[in-house]
Amino acid sequence: MSDPFDEDDPQLQRMLFRHRLIAEAAAAPKGARAALLRAVAAQTHTAPDGREVHVTLRTLQRWLKAYRASRLVGLRRKVRKDKGLLRALTEAAVTDAIARRAEENRRSTPTIIDILERADRIAKGAVKRSTLDRHLDRRGQSRRMLHVLGTKRHVKLSFPHPLDFVVGDFHQGPYVHTATGELRRAVLGAFIDHCSRYVPESRYGLAEDLMAVRRGLRVLVTATGLMVKLYVDNGPGYQARRFLFACDQLGIDLVHSQPYVSEGRGVIERFNRTIKEAFEVEVRLRHEPPTLAELNAFWRAWLEERYHQREHSETGEPPHERWHRLLQETTLRRPDPVLLDEVLRLHARRKVHTKTSTVEVCGVPFVVDTALRRRKVDVLYDPDDLGSVLVYFDGRRIQRATPQVPGEPPVVAPAKTPPPPPAIDYLGLLVRDYERRRAHQTAAIRFCAVRDDAADLTLACLCERLTTCCGRPLGPVEKEHAATTLHTLAPVEVAIADCALKTAVAVLGPGLHAAQYLEALRTHVLRVRRKGAP
Repeated sequence: MSDPFDEDDPQLQRMLFRHRLIAEAAAAPKGARAALLRAVAAQTHTAPDGREVHVTLRTLQRWLKAYRASRLVGLRRKVRKDKGLLRALTEAAVTDAIARRAEENRRSTPTIIDILERADRIAKGAVKRSTLDRHLDRRGQSRRMLHVLGTKRHVKLSFPHPLDFVVGDFHQGPYVHTATGELRRAVLGAFIDHCSRYVPESRYGLAEDLMAVRRGLRVLVTATGLMVKLYVDNGPGYQARRFLFACDQLGIDLVHSQPYVSEGRGVIERFNRTIKEAFEVEVRLRHEPPTLAELNAFWRAWLEERYHQREHSETGEPPHERWHRLLQETTLRRPDPVLLDEVLRLHARRKVHTKTSTVEVCGVPFVVDTALRRRKVDVLYDPDDLGSVLVYFDGRRIQRATPQVPGEPPVVAPAKTPPPPPAIDYLGLLVRDYERRRAHQTAAIRFCAVRDDAADLTLACLCERLTTCCGRPLGPVEKEHAATTLHTLAPVEVAIADCALKTAVAVLGPGLHAAQYLEALRTHVLRVRRKGAP
């Protein structure tokens, strides 16, 4: 028996249970003991393991006799005198089994028993696997003792700060309607923070290639900061050379999981299961598959209103609350916007046209310096933004080339008539609450008033508003970026700029790099002008 004073010892628990049943009889006069023991035997008792048991009078008398002879120790369960000795097996059979295991230590115990039975060393069915395993283990010949089994040990990961360890993955989602009217399987690309279980970037797309990876990484590091370690699988998007180069240049420690080993991705695999059971089942309840834009709107509402707001079973806090609380205690690395723009662009090798001095990327000709005609140059481009490309020659950046002929904006297919909603539009309710919270956050932002609401935005006014959004003074790079953006968009009305910046803070959150808010301002102004709004 182990330490008799260990309250968690099962042997001690049984001893105390037996003593409780005979305690009254042990303290009573000899003539009253029989009646007390009969009363105890007639009752039902709860054993230490939780079972309901009956104890016979003969057993109670035996316990009482043992207690009076040796006190509490006398109630201990007796150990078999032949414990550990061979009963069902002979020593020769065990020796033979050890010899068969020595021939091949990976040979299983049922196979060894079958060999001994067919060789007439033991009777058929006389030995069980557990019996032989027990004797082999005592002689150090079990597969576990020989380190054939159980050599791999998994350790539960824990990180104290946000972005210390971020896990990325793709998840096959529901079907969506595309612009051409066909049905295609949507793919969710997501990055989850291990410390808080917060999902800072995720969206549905139609592929899990480099384009989806770089788009997600750009938004993630721009909106939140640079992670210390990024853990991904071996998908083609994560194996692309441009992605590996980008992580190296940004100072991100990129780690790929081992093939067929999913334990390291347990955080995001469990998150994918939650998505499937709690969100995608609601999407499939709708009468028709949504468009990709509708699916992402539903997803953003569900993520912000449901997953981020509910207490996580592992951390004991809602991911949104834990993420923002720990962010205030953590100093994050911010990326250089210029470097981020360059390293996340795609690479192409082109020869400059002899007569037009252009290079063509994605069907768009870009004008380059005439000195590069007939030479091969390296072009870095963003397929989602063909407003300019970066031209490199002989390892040196030469220029930022612009299109020779501005392209027409793509034709947007008219939105399909939405199907009739279910009795309770669950996803619609999430969108409503999400929009209300965004409107409340937007109304809480206060910018310094100007004398005329219709006045054009000045650089000083823009910098003052960006300071409010960022929650800190702007740096030289941010001020230069603000001047460049204002020069490109001018004139811009103050009211339009305020609307764009407030919406950006409500959607992206405060305290980000000024480049994020300037990009939102540029997109908003161009959209307003394209729609012809005043």
